[in-house]
Amino acid sequence: MASKRSTGTRPEMIHCEFCGEDYAASYKRCPFCDEMGDDYTEEEGGRPRGGKRLLGGAPRGGGYGGPPSVLKIIGTVISLALIVAAVIIVISIIKPLVDKGQTTTPPTSPAVTDSASPAPSDTQEQNPSPTDSAQPDESAQPSPEPSNTIPATQTATGFTINRSDFTLSAAGETWDLDPTFTPSGTTGTITWVSDKPEVATVDENGVVTAVNKGTANITATMAGGFSQSCIVRCNFAAVSTSSGTQSGSSSTTGSLSLNHTDFTFSSMSDPSVTMKVSGTSSTPTWSISNSAVATITAGGVVSPAGKGTATITCTVDGQTLTCIVRCNF
Repeated sequence: MASKRSTGTRPEMIHCEFCGEDYAASYKRCPFCDEMGDDYTEEEGGRPRGGKRLLGGAPRGGGYGGPPSVLKIIGTVISLALIVAAVIIVISIIKPLVDKGQTTTPPTSPAVTDSASPAPSDTQEQNPSPTDSAQPDESAQPSPEPSNTIPATQTATGFTINRSDFTLSAAGETWDLDPTFTPSGTTGTITWVSDKPEVATVDENGVVTAVNKGTANITATMAGGFSQSCIVRCNFAAVSTSSGTQSGSSSTTGSLSLNHTDFTFSSMSDPSVTMKVSGTSSTPTWSISNSAVATITAGGVVSPAGKGTATITCTVDGQTLTCIVRCNF
């Protein structure tokens, strides 16, 4: 039980035997631990003994408990860690939502700008002019349409031409480009175009004519977007013969000439070329300088044999004419 003390002029104090605090005797119970004093019993409405601070193990003399235990410290650290983790998780969830909201905002501003701007009226006024300008464009469009529109008379689905590269050795010399349609037995219409008509021209039948020295590209186009191209080289260098000098397809006498004086095979599958001599009714004799490059029959039919360059020799009426054959594989 608490014992009463007096210290002269000081008010009478009571020392609580439960929490160890001193308090004035005017209190019926200890204000520190809510315990009853000596004159306050359970019959007077008091509460049973056993103060709050006593449960904490406070030492006598007014302490508030001993040092924190290891388990309490660990629990506090774990609690703080869980709080930090929860904050990080919440931020990681909310931040993408905020960013997403920011990215969706820009499209709204242009929409508002479009709706707010008075430009639509100007745009509506401009719409009739493109419509009017489109009318002449429609009249101009029929030109590309025929190249993409397959006519009913065309049964071919593709084609090739008999040369991809050849040489003409004199102005006025010609070469026939012949298309082969696929599948076999089908037909089609070919449009021929030369990118440099000042070097070589081509007619509607694929006949190429040398005009001037240089190189030109001949393009053959069939309706439906199918096209093939061929390089023509106009080389007007003089060709020497045993009887003199020949320029192009004319001999020095002007009476004998070959239909070709320089041509090229681009692959082993290229069709054969038939050599002919004009200006005589005699039968010529044909030979070639290198049969590993090309071969020639007694009738003047030349076929590719391997990569390289060879010279074809024609002997007739005591004159010799030559032609260069190139196999560029």
